[in-house]
Amino acid sequence: MRKSRLFATAAGTVALATVAAACSSSSGSSGNTSTSSFNAGLSSVVNPSSHQGGTLRFAQSQDWDSPDTGNTYYAYSWDFLRLYSRSLLTYAQKPGAAGLQLVPDLATDTGTVSPDGLTWTFHIRQGVKFQDGSTVTSQDVKYAVERSNWGQDTLVNGPAYFMQYVQDTTKYAGPYKDKNPNDGVSGIITPDNNTIEFKLTQKFADFPYLAALPSTAPVPRAKDTGASYATSYQSTGQYEIQNYTPGKGMTLVPNPAFDASTDPNGIHKVTASKITVQVNVNQDQIDQGLLHGTYDVDLSGVGVGNTAQAQILASPSLKAQADNGYTGALTYMTMNTQVQPFDNVDCRKAVEYAIDKTAVQAALGGSIGGGDIASTVMPPNLTGYQASNIYATPGNQGDVNQAKAELAKCKAAEPTVFDANGGFSANISARAERPKEVNAAIAIQNSLKAVGINVTIQKFTGGKYFSDFAGNQNYAKSNKIGLSMMKWGADWPDGFGFMDQIITKDGIHSGGGSSNLGNYDSPVVDGFFAQALATTDPTARAGLWTQIDKQVMSDAAVVPLIYNKALIFHPKTVTNWYIQNSFGEPDFSVMGTTNNS
Repeated sequence: MRKSRLFATAAGTVALATVAAACSSSSGSSGNTSTSSFNAGLSSVVNPSSHQGGTLRFAQSQDWDSPDTGNTYYAYSWDFLRLYSRSLLTYAQKPGAAGLQLVPDLATDTGTVSPDGLTWTFHIRQGVKFQDGSTVTSQDVKYAVERSNWGQDTLVNGPAYFMQYVQDTTKYAGPYKDKNPNDGVSGIITPDNNTIEFKLTQKFADFPYLAALPSTAPVPRAKDTGASYATSYQSTGQYEIQNYTPGKGMTLVPNPAFDASTDPNGIHKVTASKITVQVNVNQDQIDQGLLHGTYDVDLSGVGVGNTAQAQILASPSLKAQADNGYTGALTYMTMNTQVQPFDNVDCRKAVEYAIDKTAVQAALGGSIGGGDIASTVMPPNLTGYQASNIYATPGNQGDVNQAKAELAKCKAAEPTVFDANGGFSANISARAERPKEVNAAIAIQNSLKAVGINVTIQKFTGGKYFSDFAGNQNYAKSNKIGLSMMKWGADWPDGFGFMDQIITKDGIHSGGGSSNLGNYDSPVVDGFFAQALATTDPTARAGLWTQIDKQVMSDAAVVPLIYNKALIFHPKTVTNWYIQNSFGEPDFSVMGTTNNS
């Protein structure tokens, strides 16, 4: 894990100042492009520039779950919304490991904790305005946290960590059920307009990471319209949302109410005159648009498709404009422990042994653009990772005999599910707009067919994948979705931030928004997490992450497929380009363009 003392304000400010200087000292206002090279953006700022103006054009193959800071859970969305919102803390605008450092944004520092470890206090900057000119107060931050965490009857997306760890003796029903503005969570206190205190139910050294979640971006109660607030969002960042039409796109323009004096570290800089986003664009169309100058950035950050990847790797000049690094994410498949016969561990083990991971890797883009074959829950770049492969097969190509042996054990326990040939039928979900994910599901379908498991692929829209379909446990169980394709990046970069929401009951929401698609709930795993939260020694805590990983794999709760890499292409006109490690994607918050259209 990363201790909270590593997030010192001074260190974070130095890191931020360094990248700010890099972005302004190399090419000045001329906007001239600098020489790039393959993977340069993994460790340095490519084409640094202080050039302002032009239109920065984004596109992505799906729609948002929501661009509302309190109702979103995609990494690209958390990255992008820093253009128009200000959370208490944020991540340093820096490539490489320095990008994992927390720095203050809306808050004046990274927070102070009481001697007993149960109260965290933050002071917010004075003079920060919403786009309508009204002043941001600590009460707006309190309300934002309450609506996003206690209002999940209406805002179904996004995590609820505050609800897990903040005291609530009043059992607050949330702002959409309790309309009294005087009611609220007892453990969130605002002694004055610029101070907010969080009183916890237990020690939680990772709390500064919670302060960096987008749900701490202030929201004025009077302007909140619930699930539709995204279409009238009140910006506090350097841009405001000029318009957002679900299913079509968004336009950002500079926010005239933004006051740079409230941003002494220069986190929020206007680089483009306008930022446009088109959604539901075919991935190949996006890729070709990047290669031929009609788009500047793929918002999804998942990398180019197979066709464009072949073009880029075959051309030295195009390859020099690409980066292929670990995203910090894992692509895996869940097995729903509440859907027969995946409620039986032997059936789950049969699936683990059956899958040809080399075929899945190829479908996801190969070793470049796809990633390395995975065998653990945690990716290698997280503290607590330990190499292990308890379902090893020859060449990672699957083991039909071992899979059938596990199936035989499962059939003995649940014979009614099996057909006359000793197999059974199952459904697997995937996101329709992600061709690599669908291709991976097809590869899995072929592997499982070889052992007698007949899989039907069900494709759902990415924007509703968690709220209505695979993440809606009621829907998944009633429609017998036993297998689901999944990709996950850490909510923050340690074992808790990566695993909690995907393998504990904290991530299960029966009515939608679940990130634990397998409905996996293990008392043993919960016990390890409880130990970790009470452990301050970093070595011992890392060992507990390892134990959790091994327990999940022993229970065959998920099938790790690849430790993700993405081949991400950037046109020469894009300035201040690098990969931000906390999101595993390009840092959208600093990008500019020399395209003056």
